[in-house]
Amino acid sequence: MSRGTRGAEQRANMNPPPRPPPPNPAELMQMMVEGGRNAQGGPAPNQYSSFKDFMDTKPPPFGEAEEPLQAEEWLNTVEQKFRLLQLTEGLKAEYAAHQLQGPAGIWWNQYREALPANTVLDWNLFQEAFKGHFIPLGVMEMKHTEFMQLT
Repeated sequence: MSRGTRGAEQRANMNPPPRPPPPNPAELMQMMVEGGRNAQGGPAPNQYSSFKDFMDTKPPPFGEAEEPLQAEEWLNTVEQKFRLLQLTEGLKAEYAAHQLQGPAGIWWNQYREALPANTVLDWNLFQEAFKGHFIPLGVMEMKHTEFMQLT
């Protein structure tokens, strides 16, 4: 076997390097501050979208809703923004929570403080809590029934 063939064969048998672990909270915060950019100012490869990227989508703030459908509409709009970005479930919750203002922001801070210390704040938990507080289940069922009966 020639020397060149042996080297190619050895490279082919090598396993690819393992994927890097997901970023920890401190690294996520650094990425939010730096905007997911590398030292040359360009996008960093394989990074999550930054908070600036999220804000560039012009997400609406949420303070309170006069009716539950306004809260549902806000949640749907934020989810549409998330589909444009590469985010972890934890970043989705953090970014959405940042858009809560006034009474909604106070509610979220109190809700978060009441959680056990080891609770993972992710998008599913945020949605459950948000819907539970701002969108009563009975109202949404009633609206769904009304919609289905439209002719």
